[in-house]
Amino acid sequence: MKIGGILNIIIGLVFIVGGLSGKLALIGTDNGMFLAIPGGILVIWGVYRLKRAGSRAGSSTR
Repeated sequence: MKIGGILNIIIGLVFIVGGLSGKLALIGTDNGMFLAIPGGILVIWGVYRLKRAGSRAGSSTR
C-alpha cells in the first residue's frame, strides 16, 4: 500500500524537522533528538514499504 509508506515518510520528516529545530520534543524529555531518531526510523520504514509495494505491483501476473 503506497499511501501508508508516503504517510510514514511525511510524519517522519515532521518529527525530524521539529525535533532538530527544537520546536518539538518527545513527551517526558526536553531533547528534540529523541524525537528525530524515531522520525528517521519512520522515513526508512516508509521507503521500505514503498519499495515493497512497487515490487509487488511489478511482479503481478494476469
